[in-house]
Amino acid sequence: MKNSLFFGISLFLGSYLMAQNNSGNETPLKPASTVNLPYSYGFETADLDEWFITNEGTGNIWERMTASSSTPDASEGTYYMLYQWDDTEQANTYLYSRGLNLQAGKNITLQFDYQGTSPYFPEKMEVKIGTETTVAGQTAQLWIDEEIGNYPYETATVNFTVPVDGVYYLSFRAFSDPDEFYLALDNIRVFENDLATQNVTKSTLKFYPNPVKDILTISDVKEISSYTIFDISGKQVLSNSAKTSKLELNVSQLKPGMYVVKANSDGIMKTFKFIKK
Repeated sequence: MKNSLFFGISLFLGSYLMAQNNSGNETPLKPASTVNLPYSYGFETADLDEWFITNEGTGNIWERMTASSSTPDASEGTYYMLYQWDDTEQANTYLYSRGLNLQAGKNITLQFDYQGTSPYFPEKMEVKIGTETTVAGQTAQLWIDEEIGNYPYETATVNFTVPVDGVYYLSFRAFSDPDEFYLALDNIRVFENDLATQNVTKSTLKFYPNPVKDILTISDVKEISSYTIFDISGKQVLSNSAKTSKLELNVSQLKPGMYVVKANSDGIMKTFKFIKK
């Protein structure tokens, strides 16, 4: 089952990076420097650009790899991050980003390339964000997929709004079951998105109920000519044309989670989010 989740956040400030070993002991690390957006990284440098890896379990960990006869290719460049199966232990390894300077109210887009090997060997990964590089400090889930079987790479896209000014850290957690195969990650991009979700509360467009179980109603004083619904990973799930000021959309077939609607109303693209129960 694949679920991609948008986050609503209560985040706590942190000033030091921490790494945990298998016994649970914490070793403080020197605080990493921070960067402004846009930021991209493809694991091409041996120092990992101040990214680092922890193991919160007893299985294998993320590793920086190049393509070989027995391992996958990078999605771009030469290097990428790879989790390789453990015969008996489940994965629980975190890859933490360097610090990102984010400003309150900014709409941010995160993109990354990922792949497994086959649907017969489903891998598991989640992406979180927080103001500390500890498991407890990664307080908001951005994305999760518990059946990664795509080969070659796919690109995930996640949009979110920064709640408060601060330094934030992304984490990519591999938690695959024992005796699966390969999970590859590459080409991380983070940037401000001026075209992200608009504040529709100041427009004439209305949508209800939210959350919704079966029928989502969208209305405007102007004619709605078309609409498209995306899941939080950016995948289009519904789209159609229309010529009405009031739409009643049957969303009962959608999986529970957060969705984004783009509606063309009188030539203006209006965007909002809703939650499917």
